[in-house]
Amino acid sequence: METILFISFDDILHYTTVSGNIDVYKVNPHIYNAQILYLEPILGSDLYTKIESFISGNTISLSGNTNYYTLLTDYITPSVVFHTMELFVPFNAFEISDGGISQHIYTNAQYSPMNDIDRIVDKYKIVGSKYDDKLADYLCKNSTLFPEYTTNTGLVNKITPSPRTGWFLGGTLSSKIRS
Repeated sequence: METILFISFDDILHYTTVSGNIDVYKVNPHIYNAQILYLEPILGSDLYTKIESFISGNTISLSGNTNYYTLLTDYITPSVVFHTMELFVPFNAFEISDGGISQHIYTNAQYSPMNDIDRIVDKYKIVGSKYDDKLADYLCKNSTLFPEYTTNTGLVNKITPSPRTGWFLGGTLSSKIRS
């Protein structure tokens, strides 16, 4: 089965300050994981699959799919970009091979301690969750534009993004967007 990615490495370069000399093949698994872990629970499987089919068929930008194209470019893309970086950053400095796990050492470079890397990951997570909220709000306000969202029959329940940082003062951490 072919893996369909909702964003490209160029989207990451557009939304972040990431250097363009990163190997794309190292980032792509994290893009896919961000889609499955963060995006699909918000969209629900039916809408996720619909957008995936438009992307794989290269029909997302056709005039009849304008609403889906807007959803993808304005709401899905930034969310997936920041969650991709959240997942990618901790693994960037390491390589796993037959010889074990190694860390690349560059001349004239100083490596950041793990707590600095964790702080960067947390920042990406915060930004990603804000874009998740924007995506969920847009879908709720425009649910009539996306019949797959309101009639989801897939396995994934649509949920609001749960708070990942800040204070918790009781109540539920996540709730159904639509029953």
